Amino acid sequence: MLRLWRRHTPKCPHRGKGRDYTNCRCPIWTDGELHGERYRSTLKTRDWQRAIRKIATLESPDAPRWKPVKEAIEAFKKHYSYLEASTQRKYKNILEHLGDFTKEAGVEALTEFTVDHMDAYRAGRELSKTTATKELQLLRQFFGFCFDRKWVEENVAKRVKAPTNVKPKPVEPYTTQEIIKIIAACDQFGRTSYERLRARAMVLLMRYTALAISDVATLARDRIRDGEILVFRQKTGNLVRLPLPPDLEMVLDALPPPRGMESNEATHYFWNPATMTRRCVVGVAERTLAAVFKKSGVVHAHAHRFRHTLATEILSRGGSDQDAADVLGNSPAIIRKHYAKWNVQRQDRIKSLMQTVHSGTFLAQKEKAAVTV
Repeated sequence: MLRLWRRHTPKCPHRGKGRDYTNCRCPIWTDGELHGERYRSTLKTRDWQRAIRKIATLESPDAPRWKPVKEAIEAFKKHYSYLEASTQRKYKNILEHLGDFTKEAGVEALTEFTVDHMDAYRAGRELSKTTATKELQLLRQFFGFCFDRKWVEENVAKRVKAPTNVKPKPVEPYTTQEIIKIIAACDQFGRTSYERLRARAMVLLMRYTALAISDVATLARDRIRDGEILVFRQKTGNLVRLPLPPDLEMVLDALPPPRGMESNEATHYFWNPATMTRRCVVGVAERTLAAVFKKSGVVHAHAHRFRHTLATEILSRGGSDQDAADVLGNSPAIIRKHYAKWNVQRQDRIKSLMQTVHSGTFLAQKEKAAVTV
């Protein structure tokens, strides 16, 4: 049962009479046990009859359970603990901002969080349209998670409209000259030959397989055998075998084992699990590639452009959207939306194809004969 009481303000003349005195206009609070859990919260009213009606609603079996915002955030993070560490950090950053906002706004339980609070939170973030859209998607996931567990009456994030006319920045594939500059920069990187060889191996792996930095940094040696590399695409759950180009195979064969390991002990190309955490080795790879990109002088160089480069090359050489999707681990729809860049190679292929169509058909030969006559 929940119990009503007045939380007297400092200016209330009846403050010394205690919380049981209710014949004033101070804010009404309630505490007690609700659905088997301790509940203490303001009812956001000074009207006693309205407070009684709110208590009846709260104690209804169909009413959402009282859940502190902090506990809900922790439960959500644990629920998605299987995601990549980089994704978990993004979730954590946004949810920490949400937690700080609710604390400043005096929102203790999720049931107190309204659409007005959501509007105020997003207005204070001052994000770009693209970032605001991605953050809203996560907030919808979070409140949907809470709604499924009956901690809120509705998914308030769904009542907020996403920004319109969001145009993501186009990512251009690397040109041949830019790739040459990046590979050449590997030979000027670091203080030792091992660092330079490691950088070249990482760049070539992304160049030929479009692996993410985290997958490159933690690549196991048993993934490469018989001139092929076995690539696991996390988004689709598929295992894809890709041929290993000779220059990449040569670099990997020449790569010494990670520091602190003998050749017969090494299970990975760049990682020693006994001395480094997964996050640590990924950080080393990120810093290595950032230094190489900077040394190369290629404008806007980053690891993800290798995915665009490989997808464009597959499509330019006659590969289908499904072929590119299988290699990159995406759906054909994503390939068409993000990776199907129009370039000179694709235009040349279309031109060659149409020339064949125009000159090779029976009708075209008849038309040509008629024109000649």
